[in-house]
Amino acid sequence: MLLFLVLSSFLQQPPDLIRILEATRQEWVGGIEESGKGVNYEISLIVNKGSAKLMFVSITVEQQNCTYKILNRTHPEKGERYHKGDTLLISALLKNPPNRPLQKEKPYPVIGYIYKKELFHFPIRQGVPFGQKNYP
Repeated sequence: MLLFLVLSSFLQQPPDLIRILEATRQEWVGGIEESGKGVNYEISLIVNKGSAKLMFVSITVEQQNCTYKILNRTHPEKGERYHKGDTLLISALLKNPPNRPLQKEKPYPVIGYIYKKELFHFPIRQGVPFGQKNYP
């Protein structure tokens, strides 16, 4: 029991640092055979800490790194910098995902971020269908 409590304390994310507003997923296939395929993700969220304390470091889908950009929707002139309460849009691209048999559920992104010098992971899907608003 003690081991479970210790492990769960390491795996928990800090409360209320990120609130997901909406997340979308769009698969694409290039028009030229060599251009590949991919999945575009857009994640709209509100941060409860500024960029000086909360830093996004990765977006992964099933352990594959995505390239990503952060846009501050509240203050677009600030680029990737943000303050507490700002709304951000994270655009991520997973290029050439591995071929897998058709799955009932699609893979979802996980946001990696650093807060107080610790790395945390925030899975986007938390019991709500991907693409649906009203995340907890």
